[in-house]
Amino acid sequence: MASTLGIAKLYWRGKKYDVQKGVRWRLPGMQNNDQNATDRTLRSQAWQQGMCQATVMITNEDDESTFDPALGEGELQIQTDLGTTYVFPDAYVRSFPDVQDNGQAPVTWSLSTYQKISA
Repeated sequence: MASTLGIAKLYWRGKKYDVQKGVRWRLPGMQNNDQNATDRTLRSQAWQQGMCQATVMITNEDDESTFDPALGEGELQIQTDLGTTYVFPDAYVRSFPDVQDNGQAPVTWSLSTYQKISA
């Protein structure tokens, strides 16, 4: 029987963070763009950066300064319960998260390169 993805664990700069269910990511790579011509549509390609969006739970061991965009690039890892790990060595946070009083902090990373490791 086939299995679907159920759990994603997130590591930022070597530290594991608790995240809410619903982590989203897109691998970096080529993207097709439509080019409309007289009576047909042509295709061109362009590079599309990857992204990861996760709602991190801020605990008494953390604070939002960990996600300061000024810190620059760092390693982001996503480990799935299907045995696949994605490693993004040059990830960076796009902007400070809007932290809520329930501990939730939505964070968005941009990604340029990756390595996929399968168990």
